[in-house]
Amino acid sequence: MISYTQFTLVSFIGIVFYTLFFFIVLRFLCVSRKQNTAIHFRKLFTMGFFLKVLSGLAFGLIYEYHYKWASDTFYYFRNACYLGFTIQESPISYFKILFDLVDASNISTIDISRYNPLVYIENQAGLYAIHRYASLFTILGLQNYYLTTIVMNSFLFVLNWKVFRFVVDLYPKYKNIVFVSFMCIPSVLLFSSGIMKDSFSYSFSGLMIVYLYRIFFQKKISILNIVKLGICIYIIFTLKPYILYVFVISFFFWYGFTFLHKIKSKFLRVVVFPVLIIAISAMVLYFISTFGKFIGGKYKSVDDMVANAALSQYDLKQDYYEGQSFDIGTYDDIEGAVSLAPAAVLAGLYRPFLWEARSMVMIFSGLENMLLLLLSVYLLLVVGIKFTFLSVSKDLFILFCLVATIAMAFGVGISTANFGALVRFRIPILPYFSFSLLYIVAEYRSAKKIKQ
Repeated sequence: MISYTQFTLVSFIGIVFYTLFFFIVLRFLCVSRKQNTAIHFRKLFTMGFFLKVLSGLAFGLIYEYHYKWASDTFYYFRNACYLGFTIQESPISYFKILFDLVDASNISTIDISRYNPLVYIENQAGLYAIHRYASLFTILGLQNYYLTTIVMNSFLFVLNWKVFRFVVDLYPKYKNIVFVSFMCIPSVLLFSSGIMKDSFSYSFSGLMIVYLYRIFFQKKISILNIVKLGICIYIIFTLKPYILYVFVISFFFWYGFTFLHKIKSKFLRVVVFPVLIIAISAMVLYFISTFGKFIGGKYKSVDDMVANAALSQYDLKQDYYEGQSFDIGTYDDIEGAVSLAPAAVLAGLYRPFLWEARSMVMIFSGLENMLLLLLSVYLLLVVGIKFTFLSVSKDLFILFCLVATIAMAFGVGISTANFGALVRFRIPILPYFSFSLLYIVAEYRSAKKIKQ
């Protein structure tokens, strides 16, 4: 029997026990006691872990009591539980489904009394993927929504912690800014902690950057790193391929511009710059073309993606979304989409504005967006375009962050006309955008102090 919520004394004790057990185990495994800064990192680990788990529990409570389980998270959990039940009756069937080894030719070899993958394989691959990934946690979570949430978030937090430590290694003196950006943004915490596709795609997209860096920048080309990178890519592409496009393309710019940085002559840099842009653009087009054919469907070409985005935007503007929709304009082709780029990027980064919020969740998002907008205005008017440009040109990780931010903001803004979806879809880039703003402001203040 599937249990969504049972706030009895026994279930409450179970929630407390699960939380403390995973916290103790993970802190012991993830935070070395031999580090000079171990005490500080243990505090950050503790704060980050409980923020993550409590956000997951809050997500469940909101969707249970406010939305009455009228949400995708309910259906994902239910089907993940059905799939989890399969392991009790037929472990072979379960692992065939888990590792995506089922198709029409061998469906008869598995027990479909609990879960039939053919319902999802052909037309709902993303749903099939989240059912498979979440099923592991429903088994450990005893088919209880909240216990499953704790188990899942304990695992995902380890991935988030790896990303945090990766960025801290790049910017050791700014670890508090990194922590705020990657561990404390409210909308990111909330929508990356529920039993949703966003939770897995967000966590694995960050981890993918870590392993891309290890392989391409640090030259740690081991079988283990390649396998880990492959797992990240596979999970993202099965859930939300557009995130894969954005981050891989942005990484091309990051990695490509490192060759420009190695050229000491300013004259040669000017000469090489347009050649580099053309080379990166060619790589991007080749990647989209090649990978798009592999993915197929609405992601097989730029034209197909634009057509699907236009269709999605049209649907999300309809009256049945009850005032939660917005309109940046209509388009039919690539040229039309590009013409709406400023409005799309603005929407992707800063909407809903505070006065557009119609629910408590949107009010919190509006406040968050207001802070980002004020910080952006401060950057332009006080820090200045010149200092900002120099900071970005000197630090290629910041370049990566901003390229990814603008690319995803455009993609989300052009295809999404519903505030609820908009807030969820953009969470993968919010930590990178926030960190970029805070880092440039911090560098500006440091430079100002030195001049004084």
